[in-house]
Amino acid sequence: MFGLPTATVVIIFGIPAIWVIYTLVFVFLSRGWKAEDVVEDEALAKSRASGNGGSATNGGTASAKGNGGVA
Repeated sequence: MFGLPTATVVIIFGIPAIWVIYTLVFVFLSRGWKAEDVVEDEALAKSRASGNGGSATNGGTASAKGNGGVA
């Protein structure tokens, strides 16, 4: 194509084509993630309400000192 070597044409068009295919597959496979998050959030809320999961403040933010984010 345009007098370019075959390897160059494959690289110029092949890599973007592979990237587009990869992106389309990712979008297709990840389309249900929002629904999964909602189900997990509801289950977590139910476990916290029943006392099995602890309180919303249980855990906290991790820190380098390993003290749960406490200064």
